[in-house]
Amino acid sequence: MYDFARFKPLHIPVAETTVAEQLKSAGYQTMFAGKWHCSGDFESGKQPFPGDHGFDHWLAHKGNFGKDPDGFLRNGHQTGQLEGWMSELVVDEAINWLDKRDTNTPFFTCLWFSEPHTPVMAADKFRELYPDQEIAPHVKALATSGGPQVIRRRLKDPDVYFGCVTMLDHHIGRLLAYLDEKGLAENTIVVFTSDNGPEHRTATAFGSSGHLRGAKGHIHDGGMHVPGIIRWPGKITAGSTNEEPINGTDWLPTFSAAAGAKLPQGRTLDGTNVLPALLHGKTVHRDEPMLWWLYHARGGFEVAMRVGDYKLLASMTPQADPGDIGDAKPPEGVTIMRFIKQAALDRFEMFNLKEDPSETTNLATSEPTRFKKLRDQMVKLHAEIRAEGPEYELIRRQR
Repeated sequence: MYDFARFKPLHIPVAETTVAEQLKSAGYQTMFAGKWHCSGDFESGKQPFPGDHGFDHWLAHKGNFGKDPDGFLRNGHQTGQLEGWMSELVVDEAINWLDKRDTNTPFFTCLWFSEPHTPVMAADKFRELYPDQEIAPHVKALATSGGPQVIRRRLKDPDVYFGCVTMLDHHIGRLLAYLDEKGLAENTIVVFTSDNGPEHRTATAFGSSGHLRGAKGHIHDGGMHVPGIIRWPGKITAGSTNEEPINGTDWLPTFSAAAGAKLPQGRTLDGTNVLPALLHGKTVHRDEPMLWWLYHARGGFEVAMRVGDYKLLASMTPQADPGDIGDAKPPEGVTIMRFIKQAALDRFEMFNLKEDPSETTNLATSEPTRFKKLRDQMVKLHAEIRAEGPEYELIRRQR
């Protein structure tokens, strides 16, 4: 059994360089609004707030909520209870800030919504758009997505989930309309994306990973292959698609390139400037492969690496229950931090995502030369990241 208290020491050290700091260095005004999940001890004020990471103006909440929240801080000061929904409040804050900004200076806004994260809630006018009889066929299809490793609870009230997604879409639409009305659209890059695949453990989890294997918390593609929509009128053709793999770590070098900001020196950069792919359809050439690592991932694997069409999976070892499809657990008596810092990689599997996007056929035996090369590459990269990462005083709750 584990306790959320173990997460309290987690935070982004102030020594790290953020996208906001990068763009500030190029003369940008910066603002943040939404869920600030970059510190585990939000209430104490002892860990960095958005203002410590390069944001001139910020409105932050420690977690997820539905309507009329309490607990927001604006530039370090309590706001008291606010009226509205998460997406509504976040977009309102952005528009109000944009109205007051220096119009002679470029801007960067970073908005983190919680919808459709739990608690899944929606205003009645959005729920009413989805009568049960009309969405029943879609609900049935969603209930089985992700494969047998995705363990779902009995689902209820699908109109709430559908309405929640539509409410988020509505309020983002308000922001896009504002940019259009103010003549800012053609000089503004807008990126909409998610941080993980669909939830599957709650009664309101109707998100689908489609034909992909896994869901939220999985290192299979159903857990990390997420929506990505980019709008830049006059630069990116509306309605076009791009199959080039892009990772969240790519945004720092990409936005830096777009803004003319010099990349920080003496830093390990995991991402790559992907503007050539977005603007000209070119292949992204990476100095390092994309690597994902979730120490408590579900599905029996915790680490994944992508090189071209190929993906390698690995499990952290030793574990208390090796191969279990639930959250990975350290051996008895080992703290989570020790598990993260000391665990080796094992149980490798390899897939060709172009030919097998559902990750059904392990190619480790049939392509031994490629498998060995990727395995050695993953072990080396994982060790480098493990050594570089901060060490927190994470605890394990006694059973």
